[in-house]
Amino acid sequence: MLHEQACKLATGLASRKVIDENALDVYTYGFELILSALINVIIMAIISILFRRYYDWLLFLAAFIPLRMTAGGYHAKTHLMCIVVGTVSFSFFLTICRLQIPWTVIIVIAVTSFLSILLFAPVEAYNKKLKEKQRRKNRSISFCMSIANLLIAIVLSSIVFSDFVSIYYSGVFAAALSMLVGKIKK
Repeated sequence: MLHEQACKLATGLASRKVIDENALDVYTYGFELILSALINVIIMAIISILFRRYYDWLLFLAAFIPLRMTAGGYHAKTHLMCIVVGTVSFSFFLTICRLQIPWTVIIVIAVTSFLSILLFAPVEAYNKKLKEKQRRKNRSISFCMSIANLLIAIVLSSIVFSDFVSIYYSGVFAAALSMLVGKIKK
């Protein structure tokens, strides 16, 4: 379904001479990725609204996306599976956060995520190998983000604790789990 929509979009743009017809496959793939990501975000926003936690999807993704982009992790074999895994993961963490996670658990999550990233990042996708220079850069960035997340967790947990902190660190933990699953599946 996504492939067909992406193909129609790319073909339409090529027929209008907006994109190069010789690169139709590249554009089709790029549009598939954009559509898949957009569907994931829309589903997360809808779930947040249904839970009456209107901004949780933003906080979760603000933590998840930068780490996931640099630390790597699990890649589903299809867009549908990616959407399902993303929806189930987000719903799980949103449900857990409604249980009022103690600040000590947030610290444990931050430390566990930090250690996971320190030991394993970046985890390459089976179909997207990194060059050594990019690998070192991704490792450095994910390490710096992890240190920042750890320090923020310690500071915020000692000053003020809220559901916003819980959902943010759920995104951090989801990225670390994705990385570990990717490492195990490798």
